[in-house]
Amino acid sequence: MLDLGEEMIFATGYLKKHLVYGDNLSMGFSVEDTGLYYIFLDKLSALGSAAQRVQMALNGVAVVRFYKPLMPQSWFFTPQADYHQPQLGELIALECGSGRLTMMVVETSPSASVCISLSAPTELNEAKSLPTFGAIKVMNDRLISLEWEEQRLEMATRRVG
Repeated sequence: MLDLGEEMIFATGYLKKHLVYGDNLSMGFSVEDTGLYYIFLDKLSALGSAAQRVQMALNGVAVVRFYKPLMPQSWFFTPQADYHQPQLGELIALECGSGRLTMMVVETSPSASVCISLSAPTELNEAKSLPTFGAIKVMNDRLISLEWEEQRLEMATRRVG
C-alpha cells in the first residue's frame, strides 16, 4: 500500500507473491515516487478520465517500487521490423494472437522494458492471461511506438489530402 496523505491510501490488485514486500507494509510516497507519478500522469494525458489516469499512474509507480524483478516473456508478442527504444512512461502497443494491447513502459533498458497493460484483460495463450495493469517484461524489438505510428498516419493523411 502507498500512503498518499492523511486520508488517502492506495492498494494495488497485485498478488502478494509478485511483490518485494509481501506483508501488509504501508510505505509513504517518496520524492522519487512523486517524480515517477508525474511522468506517468503526463504521458497518460490523452487517455480516459482524470480518475482513470491517476489509477494508471499509481499502478505504474507501484510496479516500479514493489514488483519483483521479471524475466522477459517476449514469445507472446510479435517481433516488429523497427527496433524501438522507449522512454519511461511512453505508451506503446504489443501485438499478440488475440489482438493489440496498449501498454505503458514503467522501466526501460537497452534490451527490454517492463510494461503495464492499459487494455482489458487479455488471454496471451491457453495458460496465461494479462489483466488490466498486469506487469510484463518484453524485449524492445516487440514494442510498437504509438507516437511514431500516429506521426506516420498524419504524414500519410497529408499526402492524400
